[in-house]
Amino acid sequence: MAIEGQKMVKKTYSLPQFLIQKFENMTPKRERSKVISKIIEKWIEEQERKRLREQIITGCKEMASIYLEIEKEYHPLEEEVERSFK
Repeated sequence: MAIEGQKMVKKTYSLPQFLIQKFENMTPKRERSKVISKIIEKWIEEQERKRLREQIITGCKEMASIYLEIEKEYHPLEEEVERSFK
């Protein structure tokens, strides 16, 4: 999250004119950099969350065969315990 007093950097990006007009009409001049900073931070967080989710899914798929082997190994024990409680 942006911290007050951090070093600021000016950059130039091209955006659609209608978008800039709406943004400037809706946002006070002194708040524009802060609003843009928050939007970018949120976008970065979302991208990091998506990347992490994809890594977790990939890891789970890679581990699926290992989990299946463990299940096969311990399933008879689970059944034995279940039978002993009946």
